[in-house]
Amino acid sequence: MNIIDLAKELDLFYEIGKSRKECNALVQCFGIKYANVIQERGIKPEDIVEKSNLRGTKYATELRKGMKLSKYVCLNENFML
Repeated sequence: MNIIDLAKELDLFYEIGKSRKECNALVQCFGIKYANVIQERGIKPEDIVEKSNLRGTKYATELRKGMKLSKYVCLNENFML
């Protein structure tokens, strides 16, 4: 998975979050789900947000929060987009 794939997936998570009025939570879920991929490839959260349709550092911060949470939590096996 490259940075463009990650950006597209982030857009998907965001759009679903928008429809549920849970944008920040879904961006964090993205961070939890893809933390290992992002870290293994040395990709900065800011770069993923920049390549996505999202704008602003707020979303990079939320993505980073999710990545940090991934050390302690995992997505519910019933988690569905």
